Amino acid sequence: METKTNSLVSVAVAQVPSAPGALDRNVSITAAHIRDAGHRGHDLVVFPECTLSGYMFDSPEQTRAAALTTADHRLAALVEACGNADVLAVVGLLELQGPDVYNSALLISGDGILGRYRKEHLPFFGADRFVSPGDDRAPRVIDTPIGRIGLMICFDLRFPESARVPALQGADVIAMPTAWPASATLLAEHFTRVRAVENLVYLAVADRGDEENGTTYLGGSQVVAPTGEVLVRADQREGIFGTDVDLEVARTKRLVFIPGEYELAVFDQRKPQQYGVLTQTPEN
Repeated sequence: METKTNSLVSVAVAQVPSAPGALDRNVSITAAHIRDAGHRGHDLVVFPECTLSGYMFDSPEQTRAAALTTADHRLAALVEACGNADVLAVVGLLELQGPDVYNSALLISGDGILGRYRKEHLPFFGADRFVSPGDDRAPRVIDTPIGRIGLMICFDLRFPESARVPALQGADVIAMPTAWPASATLLAEHFTRVRAVENLVYLAVADRGDEENGTTYLGGSQVVAPTGEVLVRADQREGIFGTDVDLEVARTKRLVFIPGEYELAVFDQRKPQQYGVLTQTPEN
């Protein structure tokens, strides 16, 4: 993929189903959707949480059996698809490393895996009951030919710091795979817009709209602008939903309502010295 010479890119979210534990099938279908996204002209496509593995598992054994290492040969099909379609993909999976399983997101290009994020905040739900929290302190933002991409996953959305960290590290777009159940309407309708506008970034969220082991997913995959405007949003149907965005809007970190009269430069007015309590570990 050639480096973009301007700030205009096409961002898509893939609202697609996943079969629990059917790794070969899920990888093959994901590769096909990557090719489709590229052929539609998108520069970045974001897939749901655990799209390669499935999410609704009932035991540590089931969860581990559905996990992949980042060296698994099957991931080569996704790298190849990204290269052939000239697109970047953010793909969710259960990641196996030694004795641990993580809920992870990989940023993939035709050159390989560019970056990885392991979900830090784990709800008592689905596979997250049986995985380890991410804590590798690695940079949350990856430089790519189209811009700087940050990563977070699903439940992280409830924690403002999870979006603020990649925003402070210079993310243009935060990609968020998710597995929202049908009850998560508050997150899809309000939290996404708040996180985008308070951090002045684009937020690309990919959910599912199908059912898995008795759980119905919400759908509502979306791309939100730094202004809080929802640029594209899916219902529950399967598909790839995309929109063109101007990354310069995120890079200025400024909202201009009336030039010279009403402008908000929120990041310039941050007072980190006042926020120390946010980094303190509570005493028991």
